[in-house]
Amino acid sequence: GEAALFKFLGNNIKYPPIAKENGIEGMVYVSFVVMEDGSIADAKITSDIGMGCGKEALRVVKRMPNWKPGKQRGKKVRVLYNLPVMYKLN
Repeated sequence: GEAALFKFLGNNIKYPPIAKENGIEGMVYVSFVVMEDGSIADAKITSDIGMGCGKEALRVVKRMPNWKPGKQRGKKVRVLYNLPVMYKLN
């Protein structure tokens, strides 16, 4: 579920050093398709704050384990997902 997704992201995304040094914060959006078999396809950055943040979010999305596929009328279907990834310095 969503909690597992954000736990996975939190455990795997590394703040790019150049972004950290320059105080870059904000939201990156990565879109991808969850295929009928649950695999991730067509992952791409749709909104980026720069300094490697988008590339890092994309790298982690491409490494995600398979999802439970979406269903429509009992049939497995492709689902487009837009994932927000927040970069915030402490």
